[in-house]
Amino acid sequence: MQKKYGKFYADWKDEHGKRKRKACRSAKAAARLTARMRRDVAAKKARRAAPSGRSAHSGRAAKPQSRTEAS
Repeated sequence: MQKKYGKFYADWKDEHGKRKRKACRSAKAAARLTARMRRDVAAKKARRAAPSGRSAHSGRAAKPQSRTEAS
């Protein structure tokens, strides 16, 4: 948390690692916002780590066959 020009800044990093800041009126509000955003980011990262339902081959879905190949 940082105090600058009479405002208190909540400071956190998003799920991609980019730094985010938001101004608050009080130190308590900034601390609450920082804690909430860090919890939210941790939850998003945990959700993102689950395996996807896509094909194991290069991460792309299979192409449909054309009519000439099928016959």
